[in-house]
Amino acid sequence: MSRSAAVDFARPVFSFAPGPARRWIALRAALAIALPLTGLSLAGFPPQQAFLAGLGVFAVLYGAGAPVRRRLRTIPGAGAGLLASLGIGIAAADRPFLAVVLMALVATVATFLTYALQIGPPAGFFFALDVGIGNLAASHGADARTILGIAAVGVCSAILVGTSDLWFGAHGVEEAAVSSAEELVETYVAAGDPSAIARSRRAASAALNRAWTAVTDGRSEDHFGGRLQRMHSRYAAAVSRSVGGPDEEVTAELALQEAASARQISLGRPRARWSLRQALRWPSEDLLVAARVLVAGLVAGTVALALDNAHAYWAGAFAVLIVHTGGTRRAQLQRSFQRTIGTAAGLVAFGLVLRLDPGHWALIALVVGLQFVVEMLITRNYAAAVVFLTPLALSISAAVTDMDLSTIVYDRGIDTVIGVGVALVVVVVSGVLGRPELLLRAHARRVVLALDDVLADLAERRTRTPEGMEDHLHHCRQLYVELLASDQVATRTVQDAPAAVAPYREMEQLLAHIGYLVLGATWNPRVRGERERMALARERLGGILDHKVTRTRPAADITAELRSVEAALTGS
Repeated sequence: MSRSAAVDFARPVFSFAPGPARRWIALRAALAIALPLTGLSLAGFPPQQAFLAGLGVFAVLYGAGAPVRRRLRTIPGAGAGLLASLGIGIAAADRPFLAVVLMALVATVATFLTYALQIGPPAGFFFALDVGIGNLAASHGADARTILGIAAVGVCSAILVGTSDLWFGAHGVEEAAVSSAEELVETYVAAGDPSAIARSRRAASAALNRAWTAVTDGRSEDHFGGRLQRMHSRYAAAVSRSVGGPDEEVTAELALQEAASARQISLGRPRARWSLRQALRWPSEDLLVAARVLVAGLVAGTVALALDNAHAYWAGAFAVLIVHTGGTRRAQLQRSFQRTIGTAAGLVAFGLVLRLDPGHWALIALVVGLQFVVEMLITRNYAAAVVFLTPLALSISAAVTDMDLSTIVYDRGIDTVIGVGVALVVVVVSGVLGRPELLLRAHARRVVLALDDVLADLAERRTRTPEGMEDHLHHCRQLYVELLASDQVATRTVQDAPAAVAPYREMEQLLAHIGYLVLGATWNPRVRGERERMALARERLGGILDHKVTRTRPAADITAELRSVEAALTGS
């Protein structure tokens, strides 16, 4: 690696990335842990028991940036999962290897669900952590009912505080997303510098997508729907005027895509059961990430056990933390590097905490403060966030397990090395065995399947009944989601394996053009009614489905078949 490449790789450790304001997320997280710790302490619970509440409070972090109505479903679900994870860890008390196996399995299931349902970080990490801490606490004699009961108090605090803006009728997440989109759209419309036009257009498009998702998730179309429709029309008009202008990326096809996309985004998320069914279709990025989590968690935990480490679950949990969010190999390698640097500095910080020897109330204040800082930093500078996360996790673990502090610090250092090392091996090996070009083709196949459903609706005129139209809208929503996912997967795989993937990128982009062409047609009554044209396009699309996606197939052959589908749709 050259010096400039090394500097570029390490730059995120010393810089802050742009990101949305998180003060309310951080405040909710801090308040959610402050309430049970303070209440239980005032009620006379000993410190070792009071800090058990933190094992349930982690639920407040799931869907933290989503609108409150989505959090109403996400936080209780995460809380139930955390309590179940604790129960699994308790059931394996005094059986450390079984606990490591169960931890890896729990992390795998949790990662798959949060990934497939687009809940996002912290994914499977805290579920794995709860299995490990529950197992260790029970192995040291803690009563199972006490562990689960106090953790349940933490879950209740997470639900109460995590959805508190509902009680005030607030729509802060949606307002922030819509306002950001308005600002970026106006910046794009007013852009005069040719070198900045493409960048401002992409920023505006991404912001519009986030705004529509936030509004539909929050079921607040009555509040924001009009603003968004007007803004999207303004954006689409600006894109249309750019055809043949200074923004060379803008084509007639892209203008059509942007004009049609507002109607699709406003449909909201697809049904959960459909998302899970699609994620289970191998090959898929969802299953690949889950497989990485399973292998990394199991191997790291087993290695730590073989070294007679009293906190073996930490190694497994840290390995999970690195691989559970997917992304490019470079992003995961950078996460490993930042995790190592942040943990080393965090161990020094925890050593300073030990020297200060804070009392119970001072420790509660420290934990609350650290939780706030971690949530403020986590999306801006991961390494800096880990510096504060390390003493936070160690303080809770020390209070819950009542283990020797020097042992905890030593084990944390060893486990970090094991977890990061195993995660790196898993990322590299899975990147080779995973065949990035196969992953791109597999997600493109999911677009083809969703496209087939929409074309079937139009070819067979299923939209003429209310029930048929409802199913058709779901099919349109599914196609739009798959188009977005396919583009994201293609972008990541091109970065990981450009030589292998590049020939299939043109195929994926042509498929995206066809997808948006059909979505645009669904809102045009004249085109939608051309049954024969849709039937012909579907018939030609079936030729692609005749070939198994797991078998190698030249990109040129697939592209040629897609050209015939395009010709059928356009009548050319």
